[in-house]
Amino acid sequence: MATMLHASAVVVWEWLNEHGRWRPYSPTVSHHIEAVIRSDPRGGSVVLGQVDNRLSPYILDLQSMHQFRQDTERERETPETGG
Repeated sequence: MATMLHASAVVVWEWLNEHGRWRPYSPTVSHHIEAVIRSDPRGGSVVLGQVDNRLSPYILDLQSMHQFRQDTERERETPETGG
């Protein structure tokens, strides 16, 4: 009997903190970002608070790859990494 193994890619989205260190979003948030990208490949924005209440002030702009905090108007880089 043959067994097929299916490889699945893991995508981790990260943000650059004030100390210059890359910090990963939770797997749930990364999965949500990927789902938004699949539904609209042209880009757009992701309201991170829809997935994690602690991230409610944040919006991720997929075209500029920046996280934007609405209450302070602070912007951070947010690249994805594959693994």
